[in-house]
Amino acid sequence: MNAKKFFSGVMFALAIAPFATMAQEAPAFLSQHETSAEDRQAIGKLLETYTTSLTNGDKAAFEALLLNDQVPFSGDFELAGPGIGAKGIETRHYSNYRKSVFESGKRYTQHFYNVHIDQDGTLAQVSLDFITQETKTGGGSYGWKTLQLVKIQGQWKIASEFFTAKALPGKS
Repeated sequence: MNAKKFFSGVMFALAIAPFATMAQEAPAFLSQHETSAEDRQAIGKLLETYTTSLTNGDKAAFEALLLNDQVPFSGDFELAGPGIGAKGIETRHYSNYRKSVFESGKRYTQHFYNVHIDQDGTLAQVSLDFITQETKTGGGSYGWKTLQLVKIQGQWKIASEFFTAKALPGKS
């Protein structure tokens, strides 16, 4: 075997090595998350309040869902572009969202689909697809979002939100 083929083989083995450990079967105790029906219902209520407050333009109800107004809250479009990474990446863009959704004078509706909730005790993660539409024009966006939730003093709060956003097909 020549050195070039040997080196290529070693590089391939090093490249796939991390995936080999991911493929191992996890110990049974790792999949025993602490999940209760009561918490799943409360998280469902949080998601319902999320869409209702957005549709009603109720900024106070929406902000009551957030851990605080400085939580990481970013669309994928805010995490790309020239200059990103030069001084670190800023993820706290809730103020942009607040301005465009609650302070723009426009009204929106939002619907969630394919909701998946994972929970372990006082931490939860929600993954879902969404459609947001402006009520007058029907234009808007769709995408996927992930919410990290924490349970503080018996209440679920949004600790972060990251989402993708694409223009609705056929709308501008």
